Amino acid sequence: MKHNGYFCAICVLLVLLSSACIDREAPVDKKKLLGDDFRLFQGTIAWNLAKAVQDENADEIRRQVQDKNIPIDYKEDRWKQTLLMLATHNNKKESVKALLELGANPNVPCDTIRYRGDNSVIIASRFSRVSPEILKMLLEYGGDPNSVERGVQQDNLGNWIPARHFALFEAVDLDGDYEKVRMLVEAGADVNMQTEDTGAGAMYVALTFDRMDVLLYLLEHGADYNRKFKRMDVISSKDSAYYKSFYVDILYMLRLRAYPLDSKKHKEKLKVIDFLKERGMDYWKSPVSDWALTVIKREISPKDEKELQEYLKRY
Repeated sequence: MKHNGYFCAICVLLVLLSSACIDREAPVDKKKLLGDDFRLFQGTIAWNLAKAVQDENADEIRRQVQDKNIPIDYKEDRWKQTLLMLATHNNKKESVKALLELGANPNVPCDTIRYRGDNSVIIASRFSRVSPEILKMLLEYGGDPNSVERGVQQDNLGNWIPARHFALFEAVDLDGDYEKVRMLVEAGADVNMQTEDTGAGAMYVALTFDRMDVLLYLLEHGADYNRKFKRMDVISSKDSAYYKSFYVDILYMLRLRAYPLDSKKHKEKLKVIDFLKERGMDYWKSPVSDWALTVIKREISPKDEKELQEYLKRY
């Protein structure tokens, strides 16, 4: 095991060294670059500004914008991103601060014709590597807490459909603390927002990704506990199978969340149950569906019927 650890550490070091040795002035094929690469601005009027943003050189950023008159929201050609977006992607806090102070617009979308059409607020909400401080600055400088994607995406069949994820939807499933969720809600994010691309919105993500702590927070801040959630079942017969959709309430969804008794997540779920009971929704009187039983047997693996029944009384 120690040898594996040393090997991993060496690999990480090599990657860092190779990244540090990249000559950013060397011509590149931009079609091969990822969306967070500052070299997307290579060969444009904003290239020197892009390098200053990458280096977090606030003085040079100001010089490029104020003295050289480089448009602060200039977009690179491939993804149509601004430098504020790239600074956000790369967690460049000082550059984000400098760009915002100079008037960069946190609500400008990237390409809406070929890509998702997200903006800096959505990017900051989506990625855990982006500091909450950056999201806070974006919101303080006019970023829309209800930012919605305005572009397109491909579905599982390869068809182009609208991309309509929104900032709060993206922030809910991040691991660890839900500081970004709180920031968005405190800034005015609609806890009941939903689009054609997000089902029942932030509540659905919280339930699906086992964020009982976030679910309780959303409920305490006005999330509609009476809303319905769409479910899909496979109906099989001897000759065929098809999907059947139906709608369920939050109690049904909670029955599908099976955690070890007295675990952190179980205790958080009990708080949600208590919240709902105070408002006339009694989880303990709700039926346990066949699918919930399947989930329990898969996740908890009770050794016999007695242990299963004991679990059902408390989960």
